Amino acid sequence: MSDKPVAVIGAGLAGLSAALTLQEAGREVVIYDGSDRVGGRVATDYIDGFTLDRGFQLINAKYPELLRLGVVDELDFIFAPRTIDVCVGEKRIALGDPRSNPFASLNPAAGTLIQKLGLVAYLLRTADAAKSVEEELSHLGKLYSRVLKPFLSGVFLTSPASVNAVIGKGLITSFISGKPGLPRKGVGALPAALAARIRKIELNHRIDSLSQFENQEVIVATDLTTAAQLLDIANVPKLAGSTTWYYEVPQELTGSARLLIDGEHRGPVVNSIVLSNLISTYAPDGKSLLASTTLDFASESEVRRHLALMWGAHTGGWSLIAKYDIPKSLPIFAIGNQSAASSQFSNNIYVAGDYRTAPSQNGALLSGRLAAQELLLDQGR
Repeated sequence: MSDKPVAVIGAGLAGLSAALTLQEAGREVVIYDGSDRVGGRVATDYIDGFTLDRGFQLINAKYPELLRLGVVDELDFIFAPRTIDVCVGEKRIALGDPRSNPFASLNPAAGTLIQKLGLVAYLLRTADAAKSVEEELSHLGKLYSRVLKPFLSGVFLTSPASVNAVIGKGLITSFISGKPGLPRKGVGALPAALAARIRKIELNHRIDSLSQFENQEVIVATDLTTAAQLLDIANVPKLAGSTTWYYEVPQELTGSARLLIDGEHRGPVVNSIVLSNLISTYAPDGKSLLASTTLDFASESEVRRHLALMWGAHTGGWSLIAKYDIPKSLPIFAIGNQSAASSQFSNNIYVAGDYRTAPSQNGALLSGRLAAQELLLDQGR
């Protein structure tokens, strides 16, 4: 074991989790990050009174790693509705937890009762790693095509046909049993709260080579592309990209704080939500903030046209506040791919990141903890 502090490269959720685990074990740690803030992809900007997360993302307050860290109580957390709206033509169907919305499960427009019972059966059986999520769910007919496919595309940021059934099912079950929501100050409040517990973080400190850490323990907790550069890995898995569009919309558009998806797939938008109806401080007084997500390239005219169909409104007067293109939003766990068995890359070098466990905030936090625990075990601490 080196007398030098452990170097954690990257101040995203994986790096923060790794550093906290090492600190708890009594090790000295320094986090290095080339950005001017912690959080990586989990970040928030404040523009003209609007709170803009860098990519629409909810936080599941019941993620096991968040419960272990006990951080949600520090976030002024606002829970989102456990119901979503599905637009079919000009109609809007509410679907969600039958315990809170029992009549929604009886609406045949989003799938028959038999198909909904088929979803329950799916949740009770073991997923097949040789199949995709779509292969395991497509037999559910309209329930899959109108509800599950557009919703899960927004969760995975890619088609369910591209996602390993085992990894996908893990995310699906976590959403069903979870309690999603957002901190009042935006998703960036989560990494900020974790970073406040860490004794030494050096921001604006870009690491281009690991040569400076010779004879020192290192955890590389960067994004996949940066990790490949630092570790000289030639081939990396494909990453899912997304674009988030933020519009100021009329307050009379809707009073709903539910996520809206298009059951008829009439355009590029996979989901849309008036965030200021969920958390009023996401927009200045008297204004409303709409967040919408697209996956493939789409022009603004295509997005506006689709939003007009989804919301049943004229969108020409909506002001575009910001557009976030995020080409490396999430890793894609393809068919047959599983979580990495070990975090160790080579002697004294360990790797963490959601691409090693699961494409979620919980996956990132878990990977950081596992990398730190393996390092401690190898070094006898």
